[in-house]
Amino acid sequence: MSEPSPLPPIAGAPLSVLLLVGNPGVSVSDTVTAWQSELQKRGEHYEIIVVSPEGQDGHSSLVPEGSAIPTQVRMVSYPGPPALGAALRAGLAAASHPLLLYTTCDRQYQPADLQRFLPQIEHAHLVSGFRLCAPVPLGLRWLGAVYRGFVRVLIGQSLKPLPGWLGWRGQVRRLLARLFFGVRLHDVDCAFRLFRRSIFVRIPIQSDGAFAQVEILAKANFLGCLMSEEPVSHRPPVAPEAEQTRSPLRQTVKEAYRLLTHPDFGTAEGSGPAPQPPS
Repeated sequence: MSEPSPLPPIAGAPLSVLLLVGNPGVSVSDTVTAWQSELQKRGEHYEIIVVSPEGQDGHSSLVPEGSAIPTQVRMVSYPGPPALGAALRAGLAAASHPLLLYTTCDRQYQPADLQRFLPQIEHAHLVSGFRLCAPVPLGLRWLGAVYRGFVRVLIGQSLKPLPGWLGWRGQVRRLLARLFFGVRLHDVDCAFRLFRRSIFVRIPIQSDGAFAQVEILAKANFLGCLMSEEPVSHRPPVAPEAEQTRSPLRQTVKEAYRLLTHPDFGTAEGSGPAPQPPS
């Protein structure tokens, strides 16, 4: 028998889905249709919010000429070029339901993976995806096994092996997020996440670029939020589709430094967990 959740039930609540458009060449209508089909199976109220930069012709790519936009679908725009953090701020301001999921508005992620996330959100404040891109290289699997054995003998702690390989860049970003912000998730850059929307009362997004993904996890970790990770199917994007989920190194360093030195945790009122002092 499983232990009761310390959080109130929410898996059956209405859901807001933010679809972040990073490239005018993507098929917005196909992505929206796929999400509508998946959400209608759930049988609960939902809204789909398509978030795109100002001036990008998202409306015409959403529906055929002469057709009306479905009532559950809205368009939201933000100033400037494609930027994940700015898109999330605009989408969060427009969202209205207790559950919130964000992902990219292209074919990288599959709507069907939502079904694995819903049971997990009953026991967490957020559920983040882990991209199943490639197996861990054989040499690293051997090194990992030796390291885990050493840790188990030395301190009696059992560590789990990496569930997949995200490349050296992904691995470095994961280690840096853990070193500087205490984030223990395997994939800090996966743009498929489900939240209890109430936690954003205490997690205003300061970053404009893709570092916003790490910022959310870092603030949630500091606030004592419960987090879990679920595997998601992922199709690596072609270069133009990847613009929104990457940022120049200089911008990333600047936003990481601001988070370390001047973090904003919003108002102390609301339903989010209270910050805990760093250990």
